[in-house]
Amino acid sequence: MRRMLVVWTVLLGVVVTGCGGSEPETFSQVSDSLAVERVAEAPASAVSDAQEPAPGAERLIVRSAELQLVVKDTEATLEQITTSVGELGGYVVTSQLNQYDEGARVSLTVRVPAEALDSTLAQFRDWALEVRRQNVTGEDVTEEYSDLQAQLRHLEATEARLLTFLEEAEDTEATLAVYSELQPVQGEIERVKGRIQYLEGAAAMSSIYVELIPDALAQPISVAGWRPQGTLRQAVEALIRTLQFLVEALIWVLVYIAPVALVVLVLPLLALVWIVRRLRRRRE
Repeated sequence: MRRMLVVWTVLLGVVVTGCGGSEPETFSQVSDSLAVERVAEAPASAVSDAQEPAPGAERLIVRSAELQLVVKDTEATLEQITTSVGELGGYVVTSQLNQYDEGARVSLTVRVPAEALDSTLAQFRDWALEVRRQNVTGEDVTEEYSDLQAQLRHLEATEARLLTFLEEAEDTEATLAVYSELQPVQGEIERVKGRIQYLEGAAAMSSIYVELIPDALAQPISVAGWRPQGTLRQAVEALIRTLQFLVEALIWVLVYIAPVALVVLVLPLLALVWIVRRLRRRRE
């Protein structure tokens, strides 16, 4: 509010002192501009109430999906996915491959056109031996998108007014005052435009996270109901407990038993040996 009063005062001074031949409606232009700028700086909730999407209007939905697939050959399936996504006009965002004895485990994120999301998921499922997980989500960003467009219109109107005042300013003080108001408005315009572009891109290109598991790695080792991984875990736990006992016993021996034995057994024995030797020497 204080910033608005500064602009009001400076621009009014320009109109009164420096624009003797200007048109009478300059003061009303200043008032209109300040009103527009106040609307542009209004809370987003107020703009949202005024710009609610009409019923039946096209919604802006950001969709994404997750798949966990068991496949025969993960590297071959990865190549198939990469080729298919490229043919659709999409691209691979990230890709990671971990090699095991039983095969390679792959995780990747791709983006495909939103209208091709369902058909792409169906194709990926056709290449799998088993679909372990599938999750498709959608986020409706229509209201935020409408709010941003309304904010952008108000900000651009404010910018146009301030540019007009900047051209009409006849002294440095007025120019600096208008310019100081123009900079944050232009910065906010760029921020709003960037967010609008992000929402449009996210809605146009859906994201798919795919995890590929080789069939050999997915199958647990089992012979007639016996699962060796359980036995291996028990053996490892027993080994850890044994090593823990041995280390603790060694600590007790070094820190407690050895000093006590030295005091209780060794020192009296040494004293006895010394006494016996003295007695022998006296007899001799």
